[in-house]
Amino acid sequence: MAALDKIEHIGQKLNSIIDRLSKLDSIESTVRNIETNLANLKARTAKLEEFQATAKTDIADLKKSWSFNTDKCKEYRDDLKNKIDEQNERITSLIESEKKLNHQMDEIISKNLYLEAYSRRENIKFFNIPEAREEDTEEVLRSFMERDLGYRNGRSVEIQRVHRLSNRRNSNTAPRPIIARFLRYKDVEEIFSLGQRLEGTDFQMFRDLPLEIIKRRKDQMTVFKQARRQGMRASFSKSQPDKLFINGSFWPPGKCLDATEAAE
Repeated sequence: MAALDKIEHIGQKLNSIIDRLSKLDSIESTVRNIETNLANLKARTAKLEEFQATAKTDIADLKKSWSFNTDKCKEYRDDLKNKIDEQNERITSLIESEKKLNHQMDEIISKNLYLEAYSRRENIKFFNIPEAREEDTEEVLRSFMERDLGYRNGRSVEIQRVHRLSNRRNSNTAPRPIIARFLRYKDVEEIFSLGQRLEGTDFQMFRDLPLEIIKRRKDQMTVFKQARRQGMRASFSKSQPDKLFINGSFWPPGKCLDATEAAE
């Protein structure tokens, strides 16, 4: 019985040892699984580290490229700005040159107009003098100057040319103007000095001025008449017939006449 008890006891111990061995096998399997997982994790970690290194390299390259592109953009921007500034300077210079050329052109045009006006200064245009079909226009003009204008030299004053302006239409139209070119300018001045004798009549006489000069004078006629009504000395220059002078001072075109200046 004692031997059986020992054998049973030994059997129990063997069973216990077998159970422990089974547990060790299970633990070993678990450890192996853990090792496998750790190996996989290490591989993934290595890949991540490789990706991270590649990403860092790419980021560094991008930074270099961005820095290069930024410098290039700044260079291009500065170059473009310099070119735009240069073009603006050229445009400004061209505008100034154009203004000067326009001013010079205006001066040339005005000088030519003044020369043309000077070449016509011995001419006088007479309006509303009755017209006959077969008339002697010079005789008609001389009679008018002697009779209606009261010019004592109406018969003797030297006239280079005289004729009616434009073609005759019919007897019902107004008489055509007469233009006469006198030999001496002083005779022209003397005739114009008698102009007040035509006030209250239909007769009129004017200097033979270029159309552009006439237009410029018309644009200033309101100020001219206003100054005359206020007792001021207003007249157009003889050498530059589009220039208005009031009380001896040049009056710029477009400038209004106010009460203060009128009082002066």
